Amino acid sequence: NTDLKSLSGDANKINQVAGQAYIARALAHFDLLRLYGQQHAGGNLGIPYITSYQQDERLPARQIVDLNKASIFEDIENGLRLMTDANNPKTKQQISTHTGYALKARVALYFKEWEKAKTAALTVINSGKFTVLNVGDYLGSWKSKNSSNSIFELAFSSTDNLGINGLQYIYRGSQYGDIEVLDSLFQIFDEQDVRKSLFGFETIAGKIRLRNMGKYPSADFSDNIPLFRFEEQVLILAEAKIELGEPDALEVLNQIPEKRGAAAYTEASIENVLLERRKELCFEGFRFDDLARTGNDIPLVDALRQTHGGPKYGTYKFAFPIPAVELSANSNMVQNDGYK
Repeated sequence: NTDLKSLSGDANKINQVAGQAYIARALAHFDLLRLYGQQHAGGNLGIPYITSYQQDERLPARQIVDLNKASIFEDIENGLRLMTDANNPKTKQQISTHTGYALKARVALYFKEWEKAKTAALTVINSGKFTVLNVGDYLGSWKSKNSSNSIFELAFSSTDNLGINGLQYIYRGSQYGDIEVLDSLFQIFDEQDVRKSLFGFETIAGKIRLRNMGKYPSADFSDNIPLFRFEEQVLILAEAKIELGEPDALEVLNQIPEKRGAAAYTEASIENVLLERRKELCFEGFRFDDLARTGNDIPLVDALRQTHGGPKYGTYKFAFPIPAVELSANSNMVQNDGYK
């Protein structure tokens, strides 16, 4: 809430940094809302939205979801108002105007604001700064920094995440490796689809396990982690166009499989968009939100290795429990329904 005009220095740089902060704040609160908000669990409680370090915000209360949504969009617009394309960073590891529009498209899609999602995604797509990667470049991009499909990525190096806490060890290996791929995901890919090469098998304690071997592959933690990729924006645009009844939705949707060696779709449907999102965005944290925002139950696809029981849409399990440490630290915090 600082008056930017009171700061000394290059006004353009000051505005750009302030704009980046607004976008980062919007992203952080949106991610919290997706996990802990009751919007898909039969309630209307969201999260506290923190905008200052004032005394009265040290014990913040939860706001309703609609207020959270309004604050997220307000922060995005404030960020974009301050930033300019001319002052965008040269690296994908810093927030740009394109990141702001990509986030706006993602949030609008989540809340079913189709025209807003379409316009924001088109702004990124029409910038000419990004491309859908070709078959030959796809697998290598997960080891590269600043790839042509990357909009914003978290920077990591070999000195980060020492131990077994990085994504690399969570997805594979015998030291941690607690995320196993279910056959139902592996089987949705065409044989010639380059994304099928992301999968591999490991023998752990005498058992063969199907793993994500292609995304975040470097054992020394040196892979950057893309939070916004161009392909997501193309799929957001396709979904928005379907919902808006626009005739070129199928053409947009097929821009992804045609660059992956996969068969083209013959129909522009929400089911096909969700299928393509499952293929393209697997292991990137989108699937639960895609099922939730479209009102789908969580399917039970493997009764032996999947123990959550396939909760129905709208049950309390669609909102995560507020951690006990948060409840203890904040007397104004209330737990989500269904949890003690």
